[in-house]
Amino acid sequence: MASLSGFWDKLLRNRNEPTGHEVKATTRPVFARVGPGQAVATPRRYDTLSEEGYRQNVIAYRAVGLVARACASVPFALYRGDTRIDEHDVLSLLARPNPRVRGENFLYNFVGYHLIAGNAYALAVGPDGRAPKELWLMRPDTVQVVEGADGLPAGFEQNVAGRKQRYGAASVLHWKTFNPLSDWYGMAPLEAAAMSVDAFNEGSRWNLALIQNGGSPSGVLYQEAGEVPLTEEQFTTLQGEVERRYMGGKNAGRPLLLEGGLKWEAMGMSPRDMDWASAKNMSAREIATAFGVPPQMLGLPDAATYSNYTEARQSLWEDTVVPMCLEIASELTNWLLPMFGDSSLTLKPDFEDVPALEAKRTARFERIANAAFLSDAEKRKMLGIKGAAPKAPEHS
Repeated sequence: MASLSGFWDKLLRNRNEPTGHEVKATTRPVFARVGPGQAVATPRRYDTLSEEGYRQNVIAYRAVGLVARACASVPFALYRGDTRIDEHDVLSLLARPNPRVRGENFLYNFVGYHLIAGNAYALAVGPDGRAPKELWLMRPDTVQVVEGADGLPAGFEQNVAGRKQRYGAASVLHWKTFNPLSDWYGMAPLEAAAMSVDAFNEGSRWNLALIQNGGSPSGVLYQEAGEVPLTEEQFTTLQGEVERRYMGGKNAGRPLLLEGGLKWEAMGMSPRDMDWASAKNMSAREIATAFGVPPQMLGLPDAATYSNYTEARQSLWEDTVVPMCLEIASELTNWLLPMFGDSSLTLKPDFEDVPALEAKRTARFERIANAAFLSDAEKRKMLGIKGAAPKAPEHS
């Protein structure tokens, strides 16, 4: 992942180098832009992040899967004020965004793009001036923000199969993370964890090469001073014999037979001295931290921050999944619901049936139920129980 490391240097390099001249005060607006209608290039390599940081890194792959799957399992509830609405066109749309995917798969991919790229794009498709009929995801590396003169996106441009298609700003939901170096694009967690991803992947490659070389560190075959040096033909033959007889997993542990005054001397530190396992575990914990996943849920040793797996899972939900679900609901409320012509509607995630939050719900129920200063009506309202309290049975 050396190319990725070089990329981070380019990414973080200040493109606006100081000129050495004094900057005079002007009356220019804070948001000075190149001009309206111009597409702004994506300031990072999505393909590199996906290949090195996700496809070739089991920790990032598992962390993204845990968060995305958890978010996709939470249904959305529609409210008008405090009244829950069980049937509405927007609920049908979210349950089946388009003919190819169900709502759970749509949200899973939506969150996955957000975690890997720092940006996720959803496109609303339908008749002009009417509520959308379908929702489609756009792969982040195919989309560019079209810069507006007022500092806001004027639209979005997608390049697929050599063809460019431009969409209005209102038809695309751009869900992005905070990025202190860009007005247009979010910052991926993998960018913050780039060094840890490099270290973990290089450790895996080292271990694989070590296994393929018979589990032994590199060394050198040499002759003592005064011995007759090997000819080019002898050297090539010896090299081929060593590779054939003593390298690879099937030759692990086979003794090296030397003749003709040859001697072997190991070079470099042993795997124990390098302590690759500890280094990999540290890198893995840092990657998990970037995604907000407790290391214990990824099966990492020496990561017993929580007393048990249940507490780690509850931490994942409370610290990562619940805030992300609330953010998604807010984004969809502000973007999608106005297209249905009712500004009083609100989407909220429904955490009622989430097993990981059962202990928290039980504690809240008991705390409210045992509050002597609350009336039964107040308790029922706080617990979200509708209807009048049941009457006590009459005794004759």
